[in-house]
Amino acid sequence: MFTGTIQAKLDAKGRVFFPASFRKQLGEDAGGDFDFVLKRDVYAPCMVVYPRRAWEEEWRHVSSSLNRWNPTHATLLRQFMSDIELVQLDGNGRFIVPKRFLNALNIKKEVAFIGMGDRIEMWDAEQIGNFVAPADYIHMMENLLGNTGQSRM
Repeated sequence: MFTGTIQAKLDAKGRVFFPASFRKQLGEDAGGDFDFVLKRDVYAPCMVVYPRRAWEEEWRHVSSSLNRWNPTHATLLRQFMSDIELVQLDGNGRFIVPKRFLNALNIKKEVAFIGMGDRIEMWDAEQIGNFVAPADYIHMMENLLGNTGQSRM
């Protein structure tokens, strides 16, 4: 389970080190080759980094929920699959972030990796604070969990 936030710098070629703590969390699940799927998130201005097994589970869920012979479902599948990239870590633990993602998400120099359980979100480090303000986060959590007067955090 991926947890925590780690910042990393992009080099001039668009490479970034995959955080060592997340590599340790992968353990044997990586199969030794550290294959990942990068996908633009559908709700937020970030990328989602899926380890291969998490991606395969996601794909099974999506593809089993949709009928490829239904035109609307086929369009959804096409959109879902068209915005991914397969990446591997090099010998130094880096991967190249595709330029189309860097441009679309306005990522300049530094990224923030955020552990999200079975996947990792990758944000522009300067922009992440703009997406959800702390007061908004507290309000959303209160609405979701119910305001019982007791702190659950």
